[in-house]
Amino acid sequence: MSGGLLEWGIPFLTMLLAGAAIKLMDDHLDAEYDVCRGEQTLAIRFGRAVLPYTMVAGLLAAAADHRLACALFFASYAVGMFSRLGERLPTGLPAWAETLLAVALAALVSGWQWALWALALMAAIDWTDDLADAAKDALTGQRNLALRVGVVETTLLALLALCVAVVLNAKGTAMAFVAFALLTLASEATTVRLWDPEEGREDPGWPGRG
Repeated sequence: MSGGLLEWGIPFLTMLLAGAAIKLMDDHLDAEYDVCRGEQTLAIRFGRAVLPYTMVAGLLAAAADHRLACALFFASYAVGMFSRLGERLPTGLPAWAETLLAVALAALVSGWQWALWALALMAAIDWTDDLADAAKDALTGQRNLALRVGVVETTLLALLALCVAVVLNAKGTAMAFVAFALLTLASEATTVRLWDPEEGREDPGWPGRG
């Protein structure tokens, strides 16, 4: 009984912690867009403190299962660069080079099977999220994949990535989507709606800054 609980519980806990770290980091990077569309996320309210909280969540995930946590983190980074491969990043490298580096690190730390599965999984989740946020991102000028290549094309890519993830690791994929659903609910519950961006209200400023 306890063995079965650990077999399911530890990976699921790792997914929740790694997902929380990825979500906090993503919201921190997208803070300007979130403010423009009238949303005050947890990352915005934390301000600069979001970085140590993100590190704590990431380290706890790695402590629970380092192969899974590293595979998910590096895969999320690689997928996040997918829609802007030609962009020059602060390191001086183009996004496509850092994407390849992230995939290589995932394979090196976690093994190519884990890396490939995590890449397919994070692509399916990220592109599904792009589809859900397409209308809101269009209002703030954020060009996610659905807005760049089209809704139909992004839907097909998300379905293809999901099929690959299920073939490689069906149980892990199912657990990951449950964790994603819980994190999405938590994100919605902790996000404050300041105004409707379609009404064109004034920006009330940046909480947590000063």
